[in-house]
Amino acid sequence: MSGLSRRSVLRTGALAAAGAAGSLGTGSADAAGVPPRPGPGTIRVLTWNIYRGGTGVGAGNLPFLLDQLVALRPDVYLAVETYGAGDRIARELTRRAGRGRFTGIKITDAAAGGDNLWIFTHLPVVRVHAKPAGGTHISDFNLGGVRLRLPGRRELDAFVLWCNYTDPWDGYLIDENAAAIRAGLTPRHSPADVVAAGRRQTAHVDEIVRRHLPAMTGGGDVPIVIGGDVNTLPAADWSAAHAGAPNHFGMAYDLTATKVLTDAGFVDTFRAAEPDVAVEGRTWSPLPTERLITPQRIDMIFAKGAVRVHDAATVDTRLPQHDPGTFYSDHAAVWTDVSVG
Repeated sequence: MSGLSRRSVLRTGALAAAGAAGSLGTGSADAAGVPPRPGPGTIRVLTWNIYRGGTGVGAGNLPFLLDQLVALRPDVYLAVETYGAGDRIARELTRRAGRGRFTGIKITDAAAGGDNLWIFTHLPVVRVHAKPAGGTHISDFNLGGVRLRLPGRRELDAFVLWCNYTDPWDGYLIDENAAAIRAGLTPRHSPADVVAAGRRQTAHVDEIVRRHLPAMTGGGDVPIVIGGDVNTLPAADWSAAHAGAPNHFGMAYDLTATKVLTDAGFVDTFRAAEPDVAVEGRTWSPLPTERLITPQRIDMIFAKGAVRVHDAATVDTRLPQHDPGTFYSDHAAVWTDVSVG
């Protein structure tokens, strides 16, 4: 991420902003962002970029973020920007989530402060998959996974991913075009420019799907969930079929990154639970300075194989026991309840 990119400037400026973040998310979570307990036989998978190890919106923010994390009651948490908070997350989930002992698997092999990706779970870990090898774009800073043992001798491969932010970024280009249309002006950015801005994320996802997932899992038919910060918008949401959706302003773009996943048989679990694109599921960004016109759903969970999606939602509202203020991260949390087999 460029130090002087538009996003980094806005992220920094948001730290001084005041006021409560309104709800962007939808789904079956209550007004405080606390979902009901998963039904029998279901597994809750959560992904959440916690912004500089939970300290991005303030040095004293992490305890409040941990309260929200515990309230979400994940069975599997795919963590992004963990950055030194891993041991504390595992400890608090073990102590307070009511699921038993959580194991924290550090995916990014780096010292605290460089340890981007972790996976946390109370489910038995059959194996930690080998690190991604070869290729051009992907290292353990971007991808890693584990194989989990589920009740009934079933197994599930769980992967966490992070794709680079790039400047220009397709999300901002689309939003700038929306602002122009709303003002009665000609959009500044051509469809080709918007698609080109997502080329880096497409290259990441393509390498993950074509090279690393088959090599790391050994192939076979073990179901897969993969989630994290994809740093691009979902291609299907921005297809021509949804140009008339709220806050799309008649726009359509042939985005490609998430299409690589869906073309390979993966299901966007949020959209499976909420097929109406009017249910936006925005995750970028709860910060007050990032109230964009268009829906920016850049954090996602995908599933492949014998996985049934029961429910999903995003969470971007502070818990009622906490004082009003900025949400705990610059990203909303995303959870989905699934069953396997």
